[in-house]
Amino acid sequence: MMLANAMLTDQQARTEAERCLFCFDAPCIHACPAHIDIPTFIGMVRSGNTRGAAEVVKTSNLLANTCGKVCPEDVFCQSACSRGKVDTSISIRELHLYATQQEAARGYSPLAPFPVRGDASAAPKRVAVIGGGPAGLSCAFELAKLGYRCDLFDPAGAGGVPKKTIPAFRLSLGDLRSDVDFLSPHLSLKEEAVDVQGFDRLREEYNALFLGVGLGLDKRLRISGEGLKGVYPVLEFLEAAKSGELSAKIGRQVVVVGGGNVSLDAAATARRLGADEVVLIYRRGEAEMKVWRSELEEARRQGVEIRFLTSPLEIIGDDFVCGIRCRRTRLSDERDASGRRIPVEVEGSDFVMPADTIVVAVGEEIKSDFVRSLGVTRKGFLMVDERYRTALPGVFAGGDVISGEGTIVQAVAHGKAAARSIHDFLSGKTSRIQ
Repeated sequence: MMLANAMLTDQQARTEAERCLFCFDAPCIHACPAHIDIPTFIGMVRSGNTRGAAEVVKTSNLLANTCGKVCPEDVFCQSACSRGKVDTSISIRELHLYATQQEAARGYSPLAPFPVRGDASAAPKRVAVIGGGPAGLSCAFELAKLGYRCDLFDPAGAGGVPKKTIPAFRLSLGDLRSDVDFLSPHLSLKEEAVDVQGFDRLREEYNALFLGVGLGLDKRLRISGEGLKGVYPVLEFLEAAKSGELSAKIGRQVVVVGGGNVSLDAAATARRLGADEVVLIYRRGEAEMKVWRSELEEARRQGVEIRFLTSPLEIIGDDFVCGIRCRRTRLSDERDASGRRIPVEVEGSDFVMPADTIVVAVGEEIKSDFVRSLGVTRKGFLMVDERYRTALPGVFAGGDVISGEGTIVQAVAHGKAAARSIHDFLSGKTSRIQ
């Protein structure tokens, strides 16, 4: 297997592409949420047609450059690769990245004109997409391809979580910008926030709405000391780090509380900001972590220490944080709804860890009031049916807001599927949401 995120040479790419078995009913396609025709694009790489390979990728995944950098191949396509039963899986993500980067360097292929839906005498159907992240961008682009006019609303512009919080060492703004620039001519961006009143207004003005607003609100530990200076919710920490606001401010010792991929991003970011010691604490064991193994190993390579079976009790300090009191845990035989063993605190095992900065990364919840009012699941996510329809007719949703913290490619897949549902809804329907 090639080195992750390495830019392949022409010879390396062709040699790796020649290893593909070109399976009938290829399992890698089914394992990819965006259903990229992987054998076809690999075949084009093998023949030297990198422009064609990139076009195949972008036909299914409009955030091609972004996913080429950050998609967890060990979870999706490469985990299902048949070649892995022979020796090692094909380096699919690296070939994907090679093709899209080659196209970016040589100039993007021109797109065929999109259709214009409806006749000249009728007002064109309009769709408002709220949220400029991967799900919203995907939905808007798919609808544009079907001939609909789409306005995308996001006060921060296009990009969403990849732009604001994914660390630059994992995804450069240049890679994301190349994807956004490719999409921009096909949608109208409005840098406006949408509140409850704005949502009602958009329902009056547009024929359908798509909500790709993400979650956006960090969950709290709800322990003493969480309001001290030097304690950061993880989204705030990552945004400040990416904007350069945190340079030389985090101190020598950083503790990250959490057990997901975002907590690993925060820990690796703290190391890169200059912290001498970064410790991630998690109340369960390694097997229970909801992380990509490749990211976990990368965090360890960067010097992040991970302490399992450790639960936070209290954050210590006067005005500024100076430490965190923790307690050891053990895993009981009982399991939660996800099937993971439930941790139980071990009395008398308390200890204090010194800390100049603490980052809380224990999950997110829905921030927008008008989104919560549409109905949520038991897990606190926006409720939709199998066609991404909310409880309001003509209002659809996708991305993290309906499923929790997921991957970019999963959000892209949600947007594509929702666009098809919106198209079905608008075909032959009335011109306003009822």
